[in-house]
Amino acid sequence: MNKSAYLTVENPMAATFRYLAISIMFMFVGFLFGKLFIPASLVYIANIFVVVLVVGLLIFSLMSRKNVIPRSFSMNFVYLFTFVDGILMYPILTYYLYDLGTTLFMNIVLSTCAIFAVFAFISHSKPAGYFIGFGKILLTGLVVLIAMSVINIFFNTSTFNILVSAFGIILFSAYILYDVSALKYDIESGGVTCKNDLSIHVLNLYLDFINILLDLLRIVSDLND
Repeated sequence: MNKSAYLTVENPMAATFRYLAISIMFMFVGFLFGKLFIPASLVYIANIFVVVLVVGLLIFSLMSRKNVIPRSFSMNFVYLFTFVDGILMYPILTYYLYDLGTTLFMNIVLSTCAIFAVFAFISHSKPAGYFIGFGKILLTGLVVLIAMSVINIFFNTSTFNILVSAFGIILFSAYILYDVSALKYDIESGGVTCKNDLSIHVLNLYLDFINILLDLLRIVSDLND
């Protein structure tokens, strides 16, 4: 493995958000890749698969919280995951882009960025580990959200869809508080010594961001219908 990966990270908090921005960029590159190679006909049935994709992301988020995924791995895995995620989300994001229009779609993306920034700032301004105590409650909420999302596959109504999405936004906004707090605690306790030690934090923050984005898109789309 690259020897530089084991060097001490300078300003790991800033590095984490830099890697997160790169991960989101890889997601949009994957989206563009999907636009080039995935048949446009899939866009018209994307709404059928949106709940399935959301459930998949929720399960992956649960796996990362339950330590099924190693705590330290190559950052390249994060980039690969977000790139593939962008490809998988191409039909869904394109569907919402057509359904909502470019202006409203971009406003939702910016709103997601604003929500993320506000909760990340709140958590960062608190002492390290301040929100870690919420971990068990949030994990229970994540299991409940997965169950609600699975039920929504079979009983997909606009009202229940909005309820599930609203709960998802609240949950992952709280997870931003938790994840930034856990990152700060990990840094201050000496748990971050190299780039790879940040990988699980970047992945969790990416999942927070993308789940909030998808839930906001779903709510606005349902309210517009």
